[in-house]
Amino acid sequence: MKIHGSRFDRHWRVILLTFIAAVLLMAIPYPGWLQVVRPDWVTLVLFYWCLAAPKRIGVGWGWCLGLVLDLINYTLLGQYAIGKAFVALVAAGGYRQLRLYPVWQQCAVVFIVAAVDIAIVVGIYQVIHGVEIKWEYWQSAVTTALLWP
Repeated sequence: MKIHGSRFDRHWRVILLTFIAAVLLMAIPYPGWLQVVRPDWVTLVLFYWCLAAPKRIGVGWGWCLGLVLDLINYTLLGQYAIGKAFVALVAAGGYRQLRLYPVWQQCAVVFIVAAVDIAIVVGIYQVIHGVEIKWEYWQSAVTTALLWP
């Protein structure tokens, strides 16, 4: 029997609220210079929940969050979803080891995962639209890693 207000319900509410907040932070328009260094909030929150609750949050959640980002950003459906599924795959797949790492090593892993996520999204965008890949795309991975602690 399901009891409303149980501990299980509260955990899901917290998880959903943090994902909603992360998506909203990604949807807010930033000024030009801040747009380049804006952290990837969805990657941060997804990585955290995959480490904290790997039995509940996984690749499916990453895919769904990526699809939401695709819809918000008017991009090719699946472009962000592939990247976020990769983030969830790494975090949920290696949560036992990643939890034991010191914070600076976790930051390094978050940086690498965020950089690969950006490479996936930018790579797909480059193939479709033929734009030039710039180094400034990866500045977001640095700020994402710095916010991890």
